[in-house]
Amino acid sequence: GGQTLAFVGPSGQGKSTIIQLVEEFYRPTHGKVSYNGDDLKDLNVRWYRNEIGLVSQEPTLFDTTIAENIKFGMPDATQADIVEAAKSANAHDFITKFPEGYDTMVGSSSSSQISGGQKQRIAIARALLRKPKVLLLDEATSALDTESEKIVQAALDNIMASKELVTIVIAHRLSTIRGADKIAYVSHGKVREVGTYEELMAKPNGHYRRLEQLQTLGENDDRATILQNKTNFTEEKHGDEDKEHEAEKGTSAEEDAAAAKAKAKKNMERARSLAKDEYPLFLIGSLGAILHGLIFPGQGFVFAYMIEVFYQPTDPCNDDPSAGAVNVPGGFSTCQMYWDSVADDMKDLSINILYLLLALIFCALVGSIIMFKAFGTATERINKRVRDETFKSLVRQEVGWFDVRAVAEVTSQLSDDAAMIHSFSGEPIRSFVMTVASVGVGLVTSFVFMWEFAFVALGILPFMAFGEYMNNQQMIGEDEGDVSKDADKGSEGTVVVETLSNMRTVAALCMETERVDAYSGALHDKIKSNTLPRNAIKGVGQGLASFFMMWGYGLMFYFGSWLLLNRGYEMRDYLVSLFSLMLSLTGLAAAMSGLTDIEEAKAAAGRVFDLIDRQSEIDPLSDKGKKQE
Repeated sequence: GGQTLAFVGPSGQGKSTIIQLVEEFYRPTHGKVSYNGDDLKDLNVRWYRNEIGLVSQEPTLFDTTIAENIKFGMPDATQADIVEAAKSANAHDFITKFPEGYDTMVGSSSSSQISGGQKQRIAIARALLRKPKVLLLDEATSALDTESEKIVQAALDNIMASKELVTIVIAHRLSTIRGADKIAYVSHGKVREVGTYEELMAKPNGHYRRLEQLQTLGENDDRATILQNKTNFTEEKHGDEDKEHEAEKGTSAEEDAAAAKAKAKKNMERARSLAKDEYPLFLIGSLGAILHGLIFPGQGFVFAYMIEVFYQPTDPCNDDPSAGAVNVPGGFSTCQMYWDSVADDMKDLSINILYLLLALIFCALVGSIIMFKAFGTATERINKRVRDETFKSLVRQEVGWFDVRAVAEVTSQLSDDAAMIHSFSGEPIRSFVMTVASVGVGLVTSFVFMWEFAFVALGILPFMAFGEYMNNQQMIGEDEGDVSKDADKGSEGTVVVETLSNMRTVAALCMETERVDAYSGALHDKIKSNTLPRNAIKGVGQGLASFFMMWGYGLMFYFGSWLLLNRGYEMRDYLVSLFSLMLSLTGLAAAMSGLTDIEEAKAAAGRVFDLIDRQSEIDPLSDKGKKQE
């Protein structure tokens, strides 16, 4: 049968190091650790660790269900095996009292819903499930209160009394190891005394006897009884609350959907109302957006005039009768006068282009400064008000509210979610003004210079806009990740952090393969949306974008050429009308780039306003309540 060996002694003297050496987390620089006569260096690490079960002072529970946490001890275990291990660890009763039973979620974001004693018993069940030959208990009850220690210790006593496995115990409270077969007192890295409890207590001036006497001073046996009574009362109360909660369930899915829609609309109106103090800044920013939007149709004039300059025709000229028939275009007396006139025209047009470029520089410089300064200032003021209210609400909440929320979730509400509120106010104003300025001016210019062409262009404008948008998305890319707040749970990043942060537990449980599989599964879940049909649809969209753009350009060039030949328009009219309209579409794409996803913004607004509106059950900032004098 198995035996129990307990190590006791002052802190920092090497007790926990023994456990880590036995677990083969480290290897000794001198001497060796043997298992059944074989040096651990000679044994297969995974096989050896499967022979050992570890329960530490602060066990780790992974972010999944209780059943899955226990099952990490033996991945191929059945539900019956899990229940049997839980019963052996005195955990079955409290697990079944949870509404979801063994399917209750625990881990980094929800482990505070269970007590330390419950968490410890789950860890013991996990260790027992693998049916280890050696059980290591590293101060398994030292972090627990008296009541929890009593329950956990009862489970450990049953395990040690069964004599089915070798148990090595690091003890903080000496009362928990009196029944051990051997007790070793460790001090300054060496074993000072070894023996049974009776043998060590028989030594008048023994180290263990002195330590035992120090710990039993002022012991009160009535405290456990009082706590037990309190526990029974508390559990009954929780049971009544669960029944009341079950009785209150039940609105229809339709009502929930309608309520959610109404709430989202209310949140949008509320988000817009936060910007009412910033309307003067929005007005100033809109003026900047108009100037910025004029850049794109203005470039149409520049392109048109530059093409006219570069392709200025110069007709054949001959003013020398001896060289043939005299032919001087434009009614000039000499060819030199004709050439000087053409050169002057090109110079004047070039100067006009320069003035246009200076005007565009002015619009780009001044417009961008005004637009981004005004809208940026307004956005940050809104963000500050939202974050101030959010943080104020956070510090009002009772401690129990934080027990069921991860730190990342709370900080995200304070930063990312609050920053999205501007998507209901400043962002749509900026986008709308830039679009109107760019596309509007482009259309008006096109109508002024060649109205028939503008009508045709107006008909194909929606298709061209779609093509420009798709091309823009292809160039800058799009976020294909899961942006929901639930994405963090089970994501590949979470698996990596959780695994590396708890590497000792992973190594002790031989969970390397399972964690790799969990990481692969998380990656698969992330990319499964990029299936063949989805990619085919995206491919068709890109193809249609190119189709609309190329055939749209082709139609505009064809119809513009026809108008030049049959309606008496000049080349300048066509070029200005064409390029002003084409480049205004670039302005449309620029205005739409960077827009926040509206559904994501709605969800963020809902989370922010839910937090701001939540009434704390224990509000430390409230003035209500009696103040004693």
